Amino acid sequence: MSVVDSRLGPGTLSLGTLTGAGCQMSNVRLVPALDETEGTPTLCDPAPPPQVTESWTLEGSAVQDWEDAAGFVEFCRINSGQVVTFEWVPSTAVVPVVTYSGSVQVRSVEFGGDVAVQATSDFSFPVVGDLSRTEA
Repeated sequence: MSVVDSRLGPGTLSLGTLTGAGCQMSNVRLVPALDETEGTPTLCDPAPPPQVTESWTLEGSAVQDWEDAAGFVEFCRINSGQVVTFEWVPSTAVVPVVTYSGSVQVRSVEFGGDVAVQATSDFSFPVVGDLSRTEA
């Protein structure tokens, strides 16, 4: 098998009605988490495997745009706690184009920071329901 070197960008990210969010992103990733509980031993199966539940979060860093009333920071503040659809295309330069989509629960992000430097905000939005991958 040969090496596949996947790299981000140029790409897109939309969150609900915020279709240009990708232009603010300096980092985007989907992060899995596993929650394990011990299985209950029985006479038939004295050593059952753990019961595992997988969940995902959409995470990353965005260049702050708090002065833009229609920007990412304000979108997060206004929609905090709301479930919105998302669509992330990590790279439009790769064929076939791969798209990840689903729904996330938006959380407010911090803004502000050091004077006279470009500030970024980290975000972490839990994926609600299924995560989909499509190729076009």
